[in-house]
Formats: sequence, C-alpha cells, structure tokens
Amino acid sequence: MMKRSGFKKRITKPMKAKQTGSVRINLKRKAWDLFSKWIRQRDKRCVTCGSTNDLQAGHFWHGVLDLDEMNINAQCKKCNTHLSGNLGHYSMYLINKYGLDKFKDLEQRHWLAKRGEFRSDSQLIEIIEHYQNLIKQ
Repeated sequence: MMKRSGFKKRITKPMKAKQTGSVRINLKRKAWDLFSKWIRQRDKRCVTCGSTNDLQAGHFWHGVLDLDEMNINAQCKKCNTHLSGNLGHYSMYLINKYGLDKFKDLEQRHWLAKRGEFRSDSQLIEIIEHYQNLIKQ
C-alpha cells in the first residue's frame, strides 16, 4: 500500500478581521438598515410604478450617495432589481418632486462622491441615532 504523506492537512488559524474595520462595517450596515427602513416607511409605495409590494430602498445613482434622502427612494423589487431601477420613471419622479436644479445638483454630488465619499465613525453613529429617532415617530 502507498502512503499519502504528501497530502497532509495543514491546520491553520482563522484570519482575524481588523477590529476597527469590522466596527466600521457594522456601523455602515446598521446605518444602512435603519436608513433603508425609514425610506420605505416614508414613501410607502414604489416611486416608479406605485406598487406597495416588496418595497426596497432603491438608488438613483448606484454605488454612491448611499445615505442621501434624495438619491434613495422606495422601489418595488420588480422596478429596483428586474428593471435595473426603472431609471426613466425614476428621473421623472425626482424632477417632478425636487425640480430640475435639485436634480442637476444630485448629479453633481454623484460625481463628487465617486471621487471618494468618506464618513467618520462618529458621523455614522449620528446617522444611526437620527434614523432610529425618525423610525420611532
């Protein structure tokens, strides 16, 4: 019989996440969860089709401005996911609600944020407390 000595299992210690990184990730997640809940409570229906089923917090500009009340609005799962945000209707909603100047300002904030949006831990804690209070009302 042949021995399989070359295939010994190596026992490794699990990698530890940096403490500060995991705290920051938890703060961002909690801030997003509360913000998302508040957005869905605020709007109560999809801003692009009017549905009240399976509401999500949908971004107009994806990947940036994650805690921006103008950029994030309630959308049903169909519009947000399957129709990739239904952006034609979404842009008309934003222009009708805020006006063309504010819509253009949102676009400018998007391009600035793409260069690097940074929130400190204390800012994230303030956001968490703010939306906890709004949800309770």
